[in-house]
Amino acid sequence: MPGCAGREGKPSKMAKWLENPTNAKKLPDGKWYWEDLGVTFEVPDTLYVFKECTELSHSPEGDSGWIPVMECHTVDTGGGDEDEFAAEPGAEVEPIALKIYATKKTRPLDERTVTWFENQYKQAGFRVDEISYQHSFQNKPGIYAKLHVMDTSTDTPTREILQFMFPKQDIVFIARTEYPFGDTRAIEADWKYILWNFETHPELESQDGEK
Repeated sequence: MPGCAGREGKPSKMAKWLENPTNAKKLPDGKWYWEDLGVTFEVPDTLYVFKECTELSHSPEGDSGWIPVMECHTVDTGGGDEDEFAAEPGAEVEPIALKIYATKKTRPLDERTVTWFENQYKQAGFRVDEISYQHSFQNKPGIYAKLHVMDTSTDTPTREILQFMFPKQDIVFIARTEYPFGDTRAIEADWKYILWNFETHPELESQDGEK
């Protein structure tokens, strides 16, 4: 999956976290706080799909080497979930997760790079349903994409991916979830709640590197 990876120059404290990740602290108000990243996260009061949130091991994943920060995932309710936003009764429900990663930044993320990312996704075999630069998506500027994994024999989508990349200093955060195409669960509602509550704080960031 195309993403961003560090710029030349003195690395910020945030970039140094990528080389030696540390776990979040629990603040008195219940928020998680990654000190070197200058990031806090509060589990939303209401989640319909990704009902459990956990910190991850911070081991690089895949060819991209993205560092997982945290995830929120579905929970097996044993068929007793009466939530009106859950999957339809009798439907086979696939466990899914929304993960937030961090990686070094190699290029700007702005209006001018949207076309570059769109071409990268297409070359990787995805159909791009939506892609745009957002000045304030859940209070964050970055590039939003909705991608489809295609069944080439029928030219129909089988899976859908939501991905949002937002930069901070010399790193990029990537929020990503993948689920069966046509899934009726309230995935996008949870996606927005979780992203809103994942906050980067200038006052908490290192004085090293660029703000």
